[in-house]
Amino acid sequence: MKPLSIPAIFLGIDVGKTDLFCHVILKSSTESARFDNTPDGVSALIAWLCKIASPLSILACLEQTGHYGRLVALALHTFGVRSLHLVNPRQIKAFGNQKLRRNKSDTADARLIAQFLKSEYDELRPWAPLPANHEKVKELSRYAESLTQDTARLKTKLEAVTLVDVKRSINRRIKNQQKELEAIRAKISKIVENDTRLKIQNSLLYSIPGLGEITCQILLAELPEIELFGDARQLAAWVGVTPRHFTSGTSGRSTTPITKVGSANLRRALYLPAMTAMRYNPLLKEFAQRLKENGKTGKQIVVAVMRKLLHQIYGILKSGQPFNPEKRGLKTA
Repeated sequence: MKPLSIPAIFLGIDVGKTDLFCHVILKSSTESARFDNTPDGVSALIAWLCKIASPLSILACLEQTGHYGRLVALALHTFGVRSLHLVNPRQIKAFGNQKLRRNKSDTADARLIAQFLKSEYDELRPWAPLPANHEKVKELSRYAESLTQDTARLKTKLEAVTLVDVKRSINRRIKNQQKELEAIRAKISKIVENDTRLKIQNSLLYSIPGLGEITCQILLAELPEIELFGDARQLAAWVGVTPRHFTSGTSGRSTTPITKVGSANLRRALYLPAMTAMRYNPLLKEFAQRLKENGKTGKQIVVAVMRKLLHQIYGILKSGQPFNPEKRGLKTA
């Protein structure tokens, strides 16, 4: 982020289903307020901020906790704040632990978020709303994923059912959901086909051996703008597939888990494609074989391939060039 050229106002918002608890850190004082998480409440919040400072001096932060924060995030972006950050709640919690936090309340949470922003803003990526078609793909893709998981749950339940009437009912539900899932996937494909930017990105992703149509749709839905990441390692860290090391003095762990601090949707989406890539992606096949020869377990190999697959995804989207096994940036050595 560029250095602040004007006095900064740090705004932390604790978002709930019905409430917005706000805390502002000014140059020599602080202010707190509560607003309803409704259109009228958000309008009142913006009016409150107008009395405090110019939007160009306001840095705002809220936790990335789902759709409850969408309304206020869009309003702040439209208001034109200096920067807006949606942060993983685990980062806020870790910051609170670092500060030996003792109190837990909505007002205290908002104050902690503002303090975190003041301390860490230069390390945070700014947030901006997705283009309209990208947002549609994201919402449809997540709904399709929920249908897929629910269908799998029904199939498991079917195995334990003995009554014929119950079996017939479950089979009808499975059949209907599969039809609905096909329709949702078709809608996503149509949106991608009619959007030049998404169409190009989808074509680039599909060129990578191991990635199928559905995985490409999920990647289009879940990946943020690739320009937000300085390199492929930052993308892998955001997804949460980088190693988490535990070493201190003579203590440590015999295994190295992954961080799991990023997108669970992407980690789920990449697991099976990574296994496919180990067979059909020439670079990753060679990489997986080296890991096997070095004594790595099956799961360790798959996770490592997921990470390298993300490196390939980053390189291809960043360069705008389709998969080429001879391209230097894609090699795994």
